[in-house]
Amino acid sequence: MDSFRIENKYKVELAKLDEVYKFLGDNSAEELYPKRFIKSIYFDNDIFSSYNHSIEGIVPRKKTRIRTYSRDDIYNKKNLFSLENKINSVEGRYKTVKKNIEHLKLLNQGIYDNNYGLIFPKVEISYYREYYSLFNLRITFDTKIDYKIFNEKSLKINFEECVLEVKSNNLDNMNYIDDNIFFMKTRFSKYCNAVEKLNLI
Repeated sequence: MDSFRIENKYKVELAKLDEVYKFLGDNSAEELYPKRFIKSIYFDNDIFSSYNHSIEGIVPRKKTRIRTYSRDDIYNKKNLFSLENKINSVEGRYKTVKKNIEHLKLLNQGIYDNNYGLIFPKVEISYYREYYSLFNLRITFDTKIDYKIFNEKSLKINFEECVLEVKSNNLDNMNYIDDNIFFMKTRFSKYCNAVEKLNLI
């Protein structure tokens, strides 16, 4: 389990990508890992309780997903997936991760959740992520974000903005970013945005 953390998100228009890289360069941000592809499949129940709790800001709330860094077909048995729960509680935000799961079983049978009952895969979200470190902050930058309904090949929607995420256990470091970056802070959720863009609710 990750420790409790502070997390801010910023939406960035495609036309302003260069401003992000300038900010990172001017502040000597260190690249932590090479840019990589991410695919996440989010689970919810038939009345989209996870989505609704997120929109309403209910605490505690949870998002459940399985994640891979492979571009292979998701039904390929050799794919390595992790099961992740992102939890917002009264105490703060944290994430649990279980690696190398039997993802095919979860895709076919769903997952039982104590809060939401039986949940099934609803949306598939893919994007490219870059990783940086700056003043003990972990900064990720997501581009080329695509949404699709799980198991439907025909409909794919491109999200025409990018998402900058900043995570830390130190509020002072977060304040430096807020004071020196000129993008709109948002409660943006890829999952919630996908549900809305794909007209699932």
